[in-house]
Amino acid sequence: MSQSRPQTPVKPSGMEIVYYYPCPGCGRKVPLVAPVQPSMARCDSCRSQFPVVPADQRSIRFIKTVLDEGKAGIDPDFI
Repeated sequence: MSQSRPQTPVKPSGMEIVYYYPCPGCGRKVPLVAPVQPSMARCDSCRSQFPVVPADQRSIRFIKTVLDEGKAGIDPDFI
């Protein structure tokens, strides 16, 4: 029998911001990774397609910078 060592937790190497858009067809919250340009979303429940308002690219960049791409948002007990 081989001895297995406990694995060391892995730190994040990046992060994304998820926006939830309500589907006009069924009301389901459709998750999209911060769309920064006008685009179309498709509901995975009712399959309807609808346009979404984009996220502000400067705000997304600011949040990612403040959180150091996710590194500043991890639990300090695991560092």
